[in-house]
Amino acid sequence: MRQLYPLVGHGVLYLGRCTQWPWTRDVGTAYPLVKGGYRVRRESDDTLLGEVDTVEETYELIAANLPDGCGPAVDGSPDDV
Repeated sequence: MRQLYPLVGHGVLYLGRCTQWPWTRDVGTAYPLVKGGYRVRRESDDTLLGEVDTVEETYELIAANLPDGCGPAVDGSPDDV
């Protein structure tokens, strides 16, 4: 996950496989919950990956659901991935 391109907006953590817009949406996205904890969704197919209590669990959930062949973010757009 350290090799993905991080984006943060409104407290939401997005991780992309490319550095240029439009970023890939096939990596889990972490949304903070008002009640505490995080909801993790994959935007590309609108899949709820789960809700967890800690940021560490969030990272584990995202890592466990990375797309096949996911490697370092490429300098380019989704067409370059």
